[in-house]
Amino acid sequence: MKTLFNKKPNGKTILVVAECQEGALKAGRFALKHLYEKQTRVVLLQTYKAPKFGLSGIRDLTSILKKISKEDLTTLKNTLIQEFCIPADNILKLAIEGNLSTIAQQEFRHYDNLSIVIGTDCTPLYSKNPYNQIFSLMTTGIRPIYIVDDFISLIDHTKIIVISEKVEDLPERFKNFLFSISNKDKIPVEYLTEKNKTWAPISKENKHYFLNEVLE
Repeated sequence: MKTLFNKKPNGKTILVVAECQEGALKAGRFALKHLYEKQTRVVLLQTYKAPKFGLSGIRDLTSILKKISKEDLTTLKNTLIQEFCIPADNILKLAIEGNLSTIAQQEFRHYDNLSIVIGTDCTPLYSKNPYNQIFSLMTTGIRPIYIVDDFISLIDHTKIIVISEKVEDLPERFKNFLFSISNKDKIPVEYLTEKNKTWAPISKENKHYFLNEVLE
């Protein structure tokens, strides 16, 4: 970590959660299309954790998981560079063992101008809580957090904004998830839809994260 982040960025830092390829690609494309600026540094983060076997088995499996994570991040980085033609030095890869929210808390919370982008395909559909990773990231205190699906959600310190063509098309489970955050943090949920697209209820502190074309 010290050699990777020994230079403080002049601009924004975007942390793209890359726990699975499909969700990471969706998040990465959103970040580069709508949040990236000239001096932005993009960090692709993938965590891994070996199950508890014998000590030798753990060491072997950990090295395998780390190698797989690095390969996944390289594929993702190359895809994003090819699609958006940005300098390779502006995208950093970080494969690290441990818990996602713990790593984000310990290694990134002190950064200025930091945002997190996560795609919602990072948890299997059969999971009891498909938004568990997002909920765990909420505990870090890092804001804003962008949730990327067929719709876009922005969570900052003052409100939750959901950009969707039709509110009724949002999955009920996702709306319940947003309500739980709203209730816990005492912040409102506001919807930006086709009917009120000229109204952009985004706080001034987050406007430099959220470029205008997202709302067009």
